[in-house]
Amino acid sequence: RFSAAASSCRDRLPSRRTPAIFPIRTTGRAMSILDDCTVTYFPLAGRGEPVRLALVIGGVKFTDERIKGSDWPSLKADTPWGQLPVLTLKDGTKLAQKSALLALVGKLVEPKLIPADPIAAARCDELISACEDFQASVRDAGRELQGAEKEAARKECVESGAAASWLAKLDAFVGAHGSGGHAVGDALTIADLQLFCSVSSIFSGAMDGVPLDAVAKYANLQRVRKTVASLPAVVAWYDSRELAETEKAYRDARNL
Repeated sequence: RFSAAASSCRDRLPSRRTPAIFPIRTTGRAMSILDDCTVTYFPLAGRGEPVRLALVIGGVKFTDERIKGSDWPSLKADTPWGQLPVLTLKDGTKLAQKSALLALVGKLVEPKLIPADPIAAARCDELISACEDFQASVRDAGRELQGAEKEAARKECVESGAAASWLAKLDAFVGAHGSGGHAVGDALTIADLQLFCSVSSIFSGAMDGVPLDAVAKYANLQRVRKTVASLPAVVAWYDSRELAETEKAYRDARNL
């Protein structure tokens, strides 16, 4: 059902290529705006996954379009910013930029995934930005290096360098502002989804040199990952299809 990855992606990917349609119950405003939308991204979790999960959890019927890397050059000019993911509404409206899409879905689904309290909502945005900085710190590690040197730089980054510092800060933030396995407050928010995806991505095996067990000591982060992965809609999402190797870390977080 899903296509092969871009040439730069080292995942073992499923061979199915038809976009998957998830016919789940929606209500009210979310139905009128989001229902029958399409999320377009590559055949991996990546930046598309927080948006997909928000739609799945919100019970929105949508098409999960996963494009081949070889098709991307011909499609790029038709996207708002020359980037993916893109959300296309049923009237043809195209929206882009992951954080904007996540916020839109979080506002429209029921129950909402953005707190009504403005300070708590700002905390969600704060954490989402911090997650992106954390991921960037790992990507930047050993950027100019190759082979074993690059892997060593990533290992150092995650175990004692910049990424380790970000992980400690993220863990402390959740400890200070979240409860019950949630990142902000005691209910599910878009911050939980972004944290789940950001941490699972780095420790998915997609990046050579990153020790997969280095996240184990961050108990607050692990609790959030388990909370999200254990949601019935998320369990069904990962159990309903063949997963790429690096998507399995998302599924397996339910067992933490």
